[in-house]
Amino acid sequence: MAKLITKHDPFHIHKILGVFVLFSFLYRLLNVGRYGVAFPKTENKWFSVCSVALHGVLSLSSLLLPLSKKRNFNSPMIWPEFRLHSIVFAMRHVVCTIINLLHLWPTNFWANLIAKASIIFSTISLARLITENYGDKVKRTTNSMPYPKSVTKAEEKLVKNLYAQAQFHAVIQAICEDPTASFMPILAIQAAPLLMTLVRKGKIGSYWYHRIYAISLWLPFAIYWWRFYLRTIDMGETYWSANVATLIVLKLRFSGYNQEVAWAVGLFFLALGFEYLCPPFNHMVNNNIYYYCFFLTGYTILGGVVFLIPSGIQEVSPIDLKKILV
Repeated sequence: MAKLITKHDPFHIHKILGVFVLFSFLYRLLNVGRYGVAFPKTENKWFSVCSVALHGVLSLSSLLLPLSKKRNFNSPMIWPEFRLHSIVFAMRHVVCTIINLLHLWPTNFWANLIAKASIIFSTISLARLITENYGDKVKRTTNSMPYPKSVTKAEEKLVKNLYAQAQFHAVIQAICEDPTASFMPILAIQAAPLLMTLVRKGKIGSYWYHRIYAISLWLPFAIYWWRFYLRTIDMGETYWSANVATLIVLKLRFSGYNQEVAWAVGLFFLALGFEYLCPPFNHMVNNNIYYYCFFLTGYTILGGVVFLIPSGIQEVSPIDLKKILV
């Protein structure tokens, strides 16, 4: 069995950063459990910024490690295209979280919309450029991910559907003006290459890769629920962003529209809702315990349907998945 500590990591830079990042995640999760937010107001702002930046440095340090140029389609193992995608997506959340911590988003409606659109569209462009140079336009990262032989085609479609939804929700979480929301998806983004490395080293198999990765994708939902319970996040923004991701952006992608069009429409409705619909909704829910309990229950049931009850999810055809998955 291959060892995790090898001479391929100069001075063990990547591993040392990985240990710090692991403790960073645990610390942030502890804060969420205690205070309902990952970054308490009493915490030094520059400590928060530096700890978040460390996650970006970890992703960039992965470039120090050699990788096989050929992708393994039999097991979920890391390859150059995936590594570069992981860096780009992790940096999206690192940048947005730091912007949130320093309150740098423009206050003007249109300037705010343009700033967020520039982050999303630049990420899309970089991901597309990486695929053109290092990947395959048909056998993409998620739609060609290998699964254990015992997994049926129906189960595989279900998992891919959930992965697709999680990708779109992660993008919206990145641009939410809440550092906890924009930070938490980094866990799944940085867990995936770690899990793939463990598969390559023979430490875990495909089953455990998908199980742990699925849990990391589900974790932000659980965090939202806990924050609702502690009332440290407004329900309006969460419900609206979830609907925009699922009912607008995802539907447009399934209908064949490219990512730029889908996200341009989605971003406009997202910003419009945050500006005009969410404030009165939040006021109604926060000032009426019955409304609050009703929507909290609804969110809990929705999460159970999406993540825990496979029969409650509409399956997506492989053709549709190839249209939308990166």
